[in-house]
Amino acid sequence: MGVEDKDFIMRQIKQLGEGIGTFLGKEDVDKILSFGQDAKKEVEDSSIDKSVNTDHENKKSETKPK
Repeated sequence: MGVEDKDFIMRQIKQLGEGIGTFLGKEDVDKILSFGQDAKKEVEDSSIDKSVNTDHENKKSETKPK
């Protein structure tokens, strides 16, 4: 990709950011930018919950009388 192409893309991104900034507030932009981090945290939390539930089920089955 040539320098001219990169400059064009960067100008388009800047114009898009400025356009979005005119009708979104700072809080909205922060929410959008942190969306990926929130989703990643939720995936991590759900995997932790699954492992805790699995451990709990294993312990429960070990203590059952036969």
